[in-house]
Amino acid sequence: MELRQLRYFVAVAQELHFGKAAERLQITQPALSKQIRVLETELEIQLFIRTKRTVNLTKAGEVFFAQAQQLLQQAEEAIQLAKRTASGEVGRLNIGFTATATYTVLPELIRKFRSRYPQVEVEMLELCTEAQVATLNRGEIDLGFLHPPIDSRGLEIYPILSEDFILVLPPQHHLIDKQSLSFKDLAGESFLIHPRQEGPFLYDRFLKLCRQAGFQPQIVKEVTSHQTRICLVAAGMGITFIPAGLQTLVSQDLIYKPIENSPIKLEFAAAWRSLVTMPVLQEFLILVQSM
Repeated sequence: MELRQLRYFVAVAQELHFGKAAERLQITQPALSKQIRVLETELEIQLFIRTKRTVNLTKAGEVFFAQAQQLLQQAEEAIQLAKRTASGEVGRLNIGFTATATYTVLPELIRKFRSRYPQVEVEMLELCTEAQVATLNRGEIDLGFLHPPIDSRGLEIYPILSEDFILVLPPQHHLIDKQSLSFKDLAGESFLIHPRQEGPFLYDRFLKLCRQAGFQPQIVKEVTSHQTRICLVAAGMGITFIPAGLQTLVSQDLIYKPIENSPIKLEFAAAWRSLVTMPVLQEFLILVQSM
């Protein structure tokens, strides 16, 4: 049994007239009559009671008519859903992101995408950069917002922005009146920094800059959250670095100072698996590139 046969049957059942149904279907009446007989033979039931003047459904035909209409509706919905999936209008997108990404363009990207494609299910998962690379390679997320440099084998990378790190000092710190700060000025300070596993490149870059300035940094605590580190600075436990964009989100009465020549930068990029052709992912990437 084919969908075409169901459409022929439904047309005759709705019109209760072979001539009108044939005209509606734009086929000849003999061809339509033949298809209905073939369908009845395949089903081994009589669907219509035919006389010279009337056509009526049998009891079995009435039941089949109701089910056939549902089947055709479901088939049409399946076709439309497949087309919309192919165009990226529906589906599911698993996105990884770092905490810092929530302070940059990510919220606006998600808002615009959800507004444009409300039937796409967006699943968000907060992960550090290293974890995102691993989950991307395992296919557990489709897209990552992370911080290069990374091992990009098998991945595509799209740079989004680069942001300077700035120094956060507590009130009354002896360096707040200094017009220009370099790493040499930080010798002897107590540092609050992120754990190395959360960002090996930035961690190693910080250590290298300290050594180049002639000192070994005194790291009093390693804390993942920028906000927590800022609170610890306010408590007088040490000093820290944060991306410059975060200073507008902090309410504590702290001092923010740039470092000469901006030696530490936070790179922000989108990453996805090479050769992946998910329509919904492609639509999201178009939006990323447009911003």
